[in-house]
Amino acid sequence: MLKTLTLFFLSIFSGEEGIPYTKEYILPTEQIPLNIYWISQDNILLSYLNTAEIFNLEGRVRNKLDVCSNCIYGYDREFLRCEYIHREISSMEEFSTTVSMYNSRNELLFTKDIFPTVIPHICKREYILLKSAYSFLEQKTYLIDTRTEEFSIHERKKQRLDIKALPKYKEISIGKEWLVLLNEENLLYVYRREL
Repeated sequence: MLKTLTLFFLSIFSGEEGIPYTKEYILPTEQIPLNIYWISQDNILLSYLNTAEIFNLEGRVRNKLDVCSNCIYGYDREFLRCEYIHREISSMEEFSTTVSMYNSRNELLFTKDIFPTVIPHICKREYILLKSAYSFLEQKTYLIDTRTEEFSIHERKKQRLDIKALPKYKEISIGKEWLVLLNEENLLYVYRREL
């Protein structure tokens, strides 16, 4: 599947078969977004650690969400907020992090105490993806299934690809009419689908 997506994106930029897109503009941001969520056809949520903003791609209008301490915003049919609390521990039997999820009405949807010291990276209704909080910790990715409360190490399946064939982009997000790309220099490029 990744190979199919790669070939699709290569066809977009090479002008060959596929859906043609035209580069519209660079979207300036103060930070590098951790996630891009589509909340409607023309609106995206750019999620950063401790803040987020809604950006209208057509009108180029941005609205910042409230700053939150120790949290990340997400979107899954509504705005979500995943918060974390770190605490000092004296043994590995103690919990070092509490992770909580709230909906847009500030109602608690989920909370869990876990041992590794982590921060939320992706906040969705059915799961929370977490990463090690500090650079001196072993860098791992974890997953909490919010339905079953199961906590596990999340391992990405490695696929062999020809790196030279891939476009030089770190993140690609596709909407119905728009395409948003985060390149290696951490610039967000906005493309519009040609009709």
